[in-house]
Amino acid sequence: MENSKSRDWTALDYDVLGVILNKMVSLYDYLQFSLVCKSWYFLALRHKHQRSIIASKVPQLPMLIVPSKDGLEKQHCLYDLTTNIVRSVDFKFCFNKRCCGSSFGWLIMRDETLGIVLFNPFSGAVIYLPPVATYDDIEWIPGHIIKAILTKDPSLYPNDYMVVGIFGTYKRLCLIRANDKTWTYYYPTPNIPFNDINICGDTLYATEYYLNVWKVEVENSEDESSSICISVKMVHTIERGHMVTSYITESSKGELLVVLRILDSGEEQFETVDFEVYKLIHENEDEMRRAVEVKSLNGDAIFIGDSQSICVSTKEFAGCLPNRIYFTDNRYVNLVVGKLDGTQDLGVFNFEDGSFEDHYIADPAQKNLPSPMWIIPTICSKDLDD
Repeated sequence: MENSKSRDWTALDYDVLGVILNKMVSLYDYLQFSLVCKSWYFLALRHKHQRSIIASKVPQLPMLIVPSKDGLEKQHCLYDLTTNIVRSVDFKFCFNKRCCGSSFGWLIMRDETLGIVLFNPFSGAVIYLPPVATYDDIEWIPGHIIKAILTKDPSLYPNDYMVVGIFGTYKRLCLIRANDKTWTYYYPTPNIPFNDINICGDTLYATEYYLNVWKVEVENSEDESSSICISVKMVHTIERGHMVTSYITESSKGELLVVLRILDSGEEQFETVDFEVYKLIHENEDEMRRAVEVKSLNGDAIFIGDSQSICVSTKEFAGCLPNRIYFTDNRYVNLVVGKLDGTQDLGVFNFEDGSFEDHYIADPAQKNLPSPMWIIPTICSKDLDD
């Protein structure tokens, strides 16, 4: 047998290397592959588009966007939780702008004109959307989107994505499709104060407080116009006695998970004191599901906060701890009740023993800046230049 030490790895068949590339889940592994030699670099370059599609379908490990150490409004860093290192980056945007979500490596922001802006800090791409504008809410703040997500990556599907948001003091749903000129709004009677939204598989789901979960359907209007309408169907309902905010995501095995974040009201602000996770099992022919509390995440890790809720298999990402919930601040809850002293409620919950651990330690001097937000790194021309 040939000695492996004398084997020329640069001469491996391109078809074999292509199979290896397509098996890689981690973007970091893909970029490391491209640095081995010139031939592997050019192969990775040819697979860049395919790699982007794979990354959009398989959840990637997020990083935290955090302020720079000098506190400049337009300079930011990325915190790598696998190494506990804050890395400088060269993308710039105003951190003091209202950032209402993060999906597929894009930030969903409100600009000075109260319009909504999709911004990819890795590629520099910008998409401008019209403002969210309704006036039946007496406490309405123009452009006040509490949370928003994308259903697909606009870089890959420029004509086939939607932005779905929760807006206003009544926490209603709104959405806009690629190329639409106006937003579509959902006004339920009685009102449903939605808490989280996510795309799981090809289905949109929204949570209310506790374990109230809704399937969101988007259909064409009955008239001949190109407009659409939103409807919801309840798939599970139960209420709890604690102060709870809920998130919805999909496990690495495709299971629908609801994460309950249990809060305690302190003197200055609410603080996370516990988590519960439920799997929603589809048993009947109708849309209703049964909730089963789980005691293990089966090696997965969940990331929650103001960004799109994400669940990843830690087997694919060295340094990411299994059976953990990584969470960032829920500043909306504290804002509503007037408890906002700048302290940030973020950390890691160990699902195995119920303990809390630290990840990024925020600088107290930057307490007036928005909380860190999870973002999924994406490939851009600076990584692999055509």
